[in-house]
Amino acid sequence: MGSPDVELRAYEQARYAVPHNILRSEEIYGEGFQSPGGLAGFEKILLSGMSVSADMRVLDIGAGLGGAAFHVAGTTGAEVVGVDLAEVMVELANERRKGGESNGRVRFILGSAFVDELAGHSFDVIYSRDSLLYEHDKAGLFRRCRELLKPGGRLHISDFCAGGRTPEFEEYIDVSGYSLPTIEEYRQLLVDAGFTDVSGVDLSELTGEFLRADLERYRGKVAGDGSISAEDAAHVVERWQRKIDFIAAGSLTQGLFAATVPAE
Repeated sequence: MGSPDVELRAYEQARYAVPHNILRSEEIYGEGFQSPGGLAGFEKILLSGMSVSADMRVLDIGAGLGGAAFHVAGTTGAEVVGVDLAEVMVELANERRKGGESNGRVRFILGSAFVDELAGHSFDVIYSRDSLLYEHDKAGLFRRCRELLKPGGRLHISDFCAGGRTPEFEEYIDVSGYSLPTIEEYRQLLVDAGFTDVSGVDLSELTGEFLRADLERYRGKVAGDGSISAEDAAHVVERWQRKIDFIAAGSLTQGLFAATVPAE
């Protein structure tokens, strides 16, 4: 039996390669979502401040199953391109795109923001919802985002960050493979990438509320669903509970960031 941290990392990696694991989490977050609060979390934390309109082209980095991309396109009429590094996620998202109401306005690409199809100053808005934890070259990614945005274009990100560091938290970061700057360090990376009007807000308390509600919903599902194995349930509860505990201790934080490309 390995350590809890090693087991957690193995589970995190495996869950994005197996449709069963992805769809099981989706039952808690809501259709198309894999982040705290599901659709409600996306709307309250990111979409409410994005000011997207029908004439815009939008990039979703870490689009996952496409819930956010479909919602943005469906409610605003904008064209949305989603990129994700998880092949199974992209396959599922593209399958759902076929025949959907937003079919002509949404597409998904396997890869990162550096794929050739995205070249040029072609996006009005870029957003990412809790998907950059594993990105170790955030400085390079933010420079790429600046290249992809039109003059006056906007970048909106919610992401987990580091707060007070403890040996236990450092081990958690290391074993999980996360890259977690502080909120201020994250904000400075955006400034250094050439963005203006850069803001960074601590949303840890709200995120903790979403995580606790998600966990209670999951426990309710487990109690009434015999198809969820005890092992699956234990891994999911462990993953959620650790984030909740680290946020409560101030070790893990969540930041909301907004930045603008200077107008020419």
